[in-house]
Amino acid sequence: MPLLRAMKLFLTCRLSSLPRSERKTPPSQPTQSSVCVPTVTKRTAWTSAWTPLPTNASSFAGFAPTASVVVGSPKPVASRDPGQAALTKFFTLVTDDGFSYQATFTGKSRHTVDILAISMGLLQVNGANVLVRATFTYRSGTRYVVEHRSVGGKGWIKYGSEPWVRLAAFGPANSMAAFAAVHAPPDVTYLGPTKAGGKTAYQVQMASAIVSPLMIPAGNLTERAITDSKLVLLIDADGKPLSGTATITGRGRVSGQLQEIVIDLKVTFLKVGQKVTIAAP
Repeated sequence: MPLLRAMKLFLTCRLSSLPRSERKTPPSQPTQSSVCVPTVTKRTAWTSAWTPLPTNASSFAGFAPTASVVVGSPKPVASRDPGQAALTKFFTLVTDDGFSYQATFTGKSRHTVDILAISMGLLQVNGANVLVRATFTYRSGTRYVVEHRSVGGKGWIKYGSEPWVRLAAFGPANSMAAFAAVHAPPDVTYLGPTKAGGKTAYQVQMASAIVSPLMIPAGNLTERAITDSKLVLLIDADGKPLSGTATITGRGRVSGQLQEIVIDLKVTFLKVGQKVTIAAP
């Protein structure tokens, strides 16, 4: 019997490799070529230390992180599933042109040698206008308050006591708003229900760069760019964002050496739907 089974498998594999016109198998009968052809998949740091920002911050004016803008598509179809219904409400909420909210965050910005603590983070968004402020602390104790603003399609950055610097080539793809990368339903992945504070919440995931490498106050860090970003977010039944964790991966040259940068954040949303005023510096 094992010999007969092996012969059948051999004949099946041989048959699936022939052109359809030469097969004896009726068109409605599926072949088993997938049994005969295994698939194989495959799957790579940093040494120089950052130095605190020098007195002249103008070298950062031309920064333009790597990102993309996705063209919108039809809105998601309403669902009776409470999680999918929450996802639909979330999408409608965050893609509204006048959507406003605030968030606080803490975290770390790290590479092989240096780790900078991020504290007192604040994100404010009013439509397309954005303000991001955070304190970066070196292990030596040196601190910088860094603030970014985007108003009317123009961007600025300020490091510590340095003057504001206008960002060249700044556009929508460079936005640090939490939901700037959400344009179409496929941009948000539904991960399922969970519990938060004893209540049912729903977990979703999307690209999001609330803090980009642009904000790191390091004078010897150049050619900064974002290579990947992810926000795992909890939303309520009305689609309102509650809290989440963000990971922003990027790269830059530290004293000429190309290195990876990873920014990890814990984010808490508040005042969702309440207007906030963001002015140009």
